[in-house]
Amino acid sequence: MDVHPLVRKIAASDTTNSATHYHIFWSNESLDWKPFPTKEEATILADQIKKPDEGFTVVERDGQCERCKIFKSASKNGAA
Repeated sequence: MDVHPLVRKIAASDTTNSATHYHIFWSNESLDWKPFPTKEEATILADQIKKPDEGFTVVERDGQCERCKIFKSASKNGAA
């Protein structure tokens, strides 16, 4: 499988952005925990890892993102 160079960059990065960022919302209604700094990066990765016949939407969030707050809290407590 040919992996887009941006996918490698995203996978290697730790994007803990408190400002505007993006999440992948999968068609099975699950939200990817990893924040992305741009919509393009989220879209490229989603296109690379999605299952056949699986859809997704990239959603914009801000510094008040509940998903990021939950993940950061769980990480601090050793649950993630």
